[in-house]
Amino acid sequence: MQKGEVGLQPELRDFFTVLLQTTREGYFANPMHGGNHSMQAWSYICFPGARSSYKEWVERYNVRYPLGSVSIKGERA
Repeated sequence: MQKGEVGLQPELRDFFTVLLQTTREGYFANPMHGGNHSMQAWSYICFPGARSSYKEWVERYNVRYPLGSVSIKGERA
């Protein structure tokens, strides 16, 4: 047994790892793929989404981005 493992059967240990990963992917996914309903997760973390003009904001720390999130389809949060 490796450090940090609880002694679960491999099937159970792997199940929860996969469950956590797919939950994260769905939470932060583009809404057109079925997760992140109304871009709420992106709005929560101030992620701009699929904006093409975000490059100049990448290195601005502790400055709130003034525009909302946009999905690949062009929907706005």
